Amino acid sequence: MVLEDLNDFELFRACGPLYPAFAIESLTSIILGLFFTYLALRIVVRTDVKQPINAVWLMIRDYISPAADQWWTLMKTWPDMPNKPCSDRIAYCRNLNIAMCIAQALAAFFSVFRWLHIGNVNGLRYLGYAFTCSLMQAELVVLIAPFVPCYKFNVVSVVIFTHAFLICGWIGSLHDGFLFEDASWELFKSSWEVADLVITNKGMAIGITASCLCFLCFVQMPFLALCYFCAGGCRANRDLPYHYLRLMCSVWFTWPAFPCWWIMSAEGLGLFGDAKSNAVGFAVLNMISKGSFTLSMLKIGADHRRRWPDQVPATKRSQSWLVEKLQVYESEKPNGKEQKLSLQENKMTEEDESKVQRPAAGAETLWV
Repeated sequence: MVLEDLNDFELFRACGPLYPAFAIESLTSIILGLFFTYLALRIVVRTDVKQPINAVWLMIRDYISPAADQWWTLMKTWPDMPNKPCSDRIAYCRNLNIAMCIAQALAAFFSVFRWLHIGNVNGLRYLGYAFTCSLMQAELVVLIAPFVPCYKFNVVSVVIFTHAFLICGWIGSLHDGFLFEDASWELFKSSWEVADLVITNKGMAIGITASCLCFLCFVQMPFLALCYFCAGGCRANRDLPYHYLRLMCSVWFTWPAFPCWWIMSAEGLGLFGDAKSNAVGFAVLNMISKGSFTLSMLKIGADHRRRWPDQVPATKRSQSWLVEKLQVYESEKPNGKEQKLSLQENKMTEEDESKVQRPAAGAETLWV
């Protein structure tokens, strides 16, 4: 086999055995970066901080822990969603959206290290799909929870079902070759008899994935749309999100594009010999699918608050530390940073003046 005679797709598969070398190289690079970060930290703190690593970990935990605890406390209320008003269900789905976006971002960043590029197939991409797509399906159920029969069973089953069939898709992508044995495929093209086809292990895994995706698109989501219509969702309803069908369409029209691109890409049938287009195509589809879903969710929340302002909580919600920090630098206040610095300087000046105006007790005794 001459390398010059192979196209990108064939090289993509042929370089699969180099996975351990790529993974070890990424791991050593991270260890090297962490080591010199530690040295830089020791230089900065000198001996003023005895345990800098522990102090940094505690600082990060103090920032993340309150938000994570609040998020998890809210997530545990999913069985109560049928008894909650629409505004609470939208707030719940908003937090699911946060988890979805963070998970997809982490999968994208850690893919750079190529730690799960088994057989040169990006496993983190499929794990990201399995986690985020499950949450998207759960949101579609939670939003109309009071009107979904067997709500708890529906949520649990659709999450597990979606997660499992996407993992099955990953398993199918790890196999080389075609969906059918070459000889049976050639025979099928001449006879057009389905009985002549002999399916491979890759074909079985991909067939299961495709069947499950069809079930979601043609059974599960139409069932939810029917529940929405029967509950009066086509009219203004204070207990239903008005743009729910738009949210569903962002899933229904974008998800089938993923298997279509997979078939043409280097991980599928290799119709595109250029393997570089593989990652680009999946990245663009991801941004379109999950981006449109998230924007539709934001639209649902804003529209519901506008239509039914009496459902907005009277108490002012507490802002996160990130919001407070960003508000200082938001674009609507270009001088926000200068204002903050001036306030700090005025506060320091006032403290200095108060110290001058209140002499120490020893000084008063001396003057007497």
